[in-house]
Amino acid sequence: MPTLHLVLIAFWGGIVATEAVLELLPLWRPALRPAAAAFHYYVDLLVELPVLLAVAATGLLLLRGRSFDARLAWKVGCGLAAVTANLVCIAFVIARERGRDARRTTRVIFASAAVGLPAAGGALVLGAGYAGWLG
Repeated sequence: MPTLHLVLIAFWGGIVATEAVLELLPLWRPALRPAAAAFHYYVDLLVELPVLLAVAATGLLLLRGRSFDARLAWKVGCGLAAVTANLVCIAFVIARERGRDARRTTRVIFASAAVGLPAAGGALVLGAGYAGWLG
């Protein structure tokens, strides 16, 4: 299960990197804004949301029978923050595609990344330390 969880996290990271390109590209090529927003919408619904749910499910399964120490509590907290920020991002990507204020929703999408990425990094580092990979 730990290997599957790690593979899913890596896959999720690749999806997030792809979405960063989709969100940043219109800053240099404004004509691509509608297409980039539509691509982000479909990536979120068809790829990212299922992977995100699988990451959360495997993470919960890994917690079964474990006693919480401070490092594990921080790791879980960081992971929950990353998942929550990503769910907020997905909600606003959907809202933007359904015609909500594009500027406002795009700002929230960038803000959720600003919260979610450091939280995901913290969860990854704490998880690696918890697994003994960092010594």
